[in-house]
Amino acid sequence: MPINVDRQRIDICFSGTQKAISAPPGMCPITVSPQAEEVFRTRKTKVQSWYFDLTTAMNYWGKDRLYHHTPPISLIFALREAMRIVIEESLEVRWERHRTNQLALIAGLEAMGLEMLVKNPADRLPTVTAVMIPGGIDDVKVRNQLLDEFNIEIAGGLGPLKAKIWRVGLMGYCSQKQYVLLFLAALEKILIDQGFRLPSGAGVGAAIQSYTRAGTAAAMSR
Repeated sequence: MPINVDRQRIDICFSGTQKAISAPPGMCPITVSPQAEEVFRTRKTKVQSWYFDLTTAMNYWGKDRLYHHTPPISLIFALREAMRIVIEESLEVRWERHRTNQLALIAGLEAMGLEMLVKNPADRLPTVTAVMIPGGIDDVKVRNQLLDEFNIEIAGGLGPLKAKIWRVGLMGYCSQKQYVLLFLAALEKILIDQGFRLPSGAGVGAAIQSYTRAGTAAAMSR
């Protein structure tokens, strides 16, 4: 999703390469504003952790080239390739792809009688959808069956939301129409196995309608 770091005056922004960038895990892209960098360099007390002291990392990547760690060369090349794919697709197209797939996923889930944790659509992330687990459905059994039968992995809830929600990720390469439809069909089959009553094919059908509407809207905007 669009994040304008400078316009939103974000001093420190970081993520993981394995998320929507779809590179291997192990690195953390980070951006630091000049104001934050000044605070780091003028602090009165020494940072107790070598790895959490960003000034040493800045010196490592800066003109001084002071040793900080051995760089993960293979991961850097993998990140470069992942970023090349991002730019080739273009950020605007990528943002729209994630939004379109999220809307189709939610349309399918709601057609199956499932509720979203986040009620206001404007507050929902395009990359992760939190789905309320219906009463009488076993959280772990559903996730295990998804993995064993369909090779699909979704996450459970954490903390107070444990065994109350499923977290369905649609990020980067995984945010594709075919995966959305496959997941909805697989989840429907598993819920039926557990005795949950829902209209047959409702989820996939609603998702397809959502994709059709998105395609029509895109054609009209050209």
